Amino acid sequence: MAKHNQKIPDDESVRLAMQLAWQDHHHARNQTWKAVQMVAVLGAGFVTVEVQFHNFVATLAAGILVILSAIFTILITINHRKLERRKFIHIMNCEEWLGLHRDDLIPLNRKDEFFKNKDRMIRDSAVAVPKKFEILPVLNPNFQNTSSFIIRMIIAIIIFVVLFIIFSWTG
Repeated sequence: MAKHNQKIPDDESVRLAMQLAWQDHHHARNQTWKAVQMVAVLGAGFVTVEVQFHNFVATLAAGILVILSAIFTILITINHRKLERRKFIHIMNCEEWLGLHRDDLIPLNRKDEFFKNKDRMIRDSAVAVPKKFEILPVLNPNFQNTSSFIIRMIIAIIIFVVLFIIFSWTG
């Protein structure tokens, strides 16, 4: 592989790279929500199968489809959280290159005393790289981020489907 001379990008190239990173982030976010919508629609269809057919095998088959789709949606959500972290690091590097990380423009979320003494509006608007995904905080209702909310919704759908199948079988 040939070694290339180090080129310094111009500001317009950095802006374009940042714009593309934002587009990738939004595209991944939209894909995640479409997967959630698909699971919700399949869940509604699952209930419809039981109501229309009263056939345990059909209900079980529909339930398995919903649960498999839900598991894939959880995996998509986790993967997209990793992508989100990469894109935010890239975006923050572009912002840094463009000189945008200033308290009056885009303040960084710092842990030091300097930042803690800043105005509340600056602290509240500070940006940071999203935290790595961990499964245990998903179970903590005080932990709030989009990935956790999505996974909680999916887990609720899975629990609903499992309980519905159990009650369908026993009732």
